[in-house]
Amino acid sequence: MSKHVILDFETMGTDPSNCAIVDVSVMVFEWDRFETRPYTYKDINQAQKFKVSVTDQVKNYGMKVENDVIDFWNSQPPEVKKNVAPKKSDLTVKEFTEQFMDFLIPHGNIDRWWSRSNTFDPVILTRLFDTQGKKKHLEEYLKYYLVRDTRTWIDAKLNFPKKNGFVMKEWSEEFKAHDSAWDILADVLRLQFIHRVEFDLEEPQ
Repeated sequence: MSKHVILDFETMGTDPSNCAIVDVSVMVFEWDRFETRPYTYKDINQAQKFKVSVTDQVKNYGMKVENDVIDFWNSQPPEVKKNVAPKKSDLTVKEFTEQFMDFLIPHGNIDRWWSRSNTFDPVILTRLFDTQGKKKHLEEYLKYYLVRDTRTWIDAKLNFPKKNGFVMKEWSEEFKAHDSAWDILADVLRLQFIHRVEFDLEEPQ
């Protein structure tokens, strides 16, 4: 059984070295399931989202909020703005790192971990854990040399198409834009779709 992790951050900035995050979603998936029990949009419930306090990050860790990114979030539909708005339940950075590991550790050994850009999401994750002195603890489970980039994988498989983030018809109406949980599930489905095509398997219903 090959276990993989995929994660995605929504942020208040574009600089991975200092941007405050809004939330991060993470999902553990099994590559072997691509052939035997394919994932569908209904597997959104397997994505775990952690919403983190922007105030805590800015006040206690000097993380930044960019005005252009605030304008971007303010331009989004009400449902999106509601998802990113501050809530009393938002986690501190300390609480996030603890709960992230509580989610990850029970899954055991991770064979690969994925993001859409290895110069962005993994950098942010490592930085957040470093603020708590837990970088080495994180790397015990998500080893730096096992990280992979979904964007590059998809580009290489499809001969570098103009649009990387294709959407399959059977779940396109369910997809929610600018939602980290749906973003990671979308990439799992993209990886699966390409894998199944390569092995002449039917598209899952």
